[in-house]
Amino acid sequence: MRIGIMGLGRIGAFHAETLSGLDAVDDLVVTDPVAAAAANATERFGATAVDSPQAVLEAGVDGVVIAAATDAHPELILASVKAGIPVFCEKPVARDVEESLAVLRAVQDSGVEVHIGYNRRFDAGCAAARAAVVSGELGPLHTVRSTTLDPAPPPEPYVAVSGGIFRDCSVHDFDIVRWVTGREVVEAYATGGNRGADFIAAAGDVDTASALLTLDDGTIAVISNSRTMPGVTTYVWNCTA
Repeated sequence: MRIGIMGLGRIGAFHAETLSGLDAVDDLVVTDPVAAAAANATERFGATAVDSPQAVLEAGVDGVVIAAATDAHPELILASVKAGIPVFCEKPVARDVEESLAVLRAVQDSGVEVHIGYNRRFDAGCAAARAAVVSGELGPLHTVRSTTLDPAPPPEPYVAVSGGIFRDCSVHDFDIVRWVTGREVVEAYATGGNRGADFIAAAGDVDTASALLTLDDGTIAVISNSRTMPGVTTYVWNCTA
């Protein structure tokens, strides 16, 4: 297969490394506004660098990975679907609910596969927790705790267009709480603070955040997130029955 990658920041470079090691992938076609990032992918993985997302779509790729900044996701998803090319796009779909729903309406009857990168649904531990909930092994849930900690903030230009920590980072926790429990959120309280990089506050965002969710069966979910946990890259998932 020939796979296209749009965006070669932290997660895009990670995808490039993973894909380059798969026997089924013969070639990578990559693009990034930062020329050095594309050159690095060419050097490290033998990728073919092109100068735009449209050039990726015109390169005969069998699928695309969208790892660009959040604000670019809707346009790139729709362009890929219009070209009839299956899409894996990093979360979130867009910066707000309205734009996300607009993308959904545009692609849902297209016949083109679109997958959003909520990878924890495929984590062995989370899958085991879901199975234990579904089977009744855990019994009634009382509290769910989900924590995501980044070792360092994303780059300043990324933060400015990310949509904020709740949409860009906490969204993993929101998704996995709903998926594992099979419940919907009916009430939410959230707060955040800034104890790290000044550019995060300047963008109207926070680097430390917590949310308290009430699920529709009365279960309480506690979400904790941080952009500034040096030496740590982790997420923790726990439920109390």
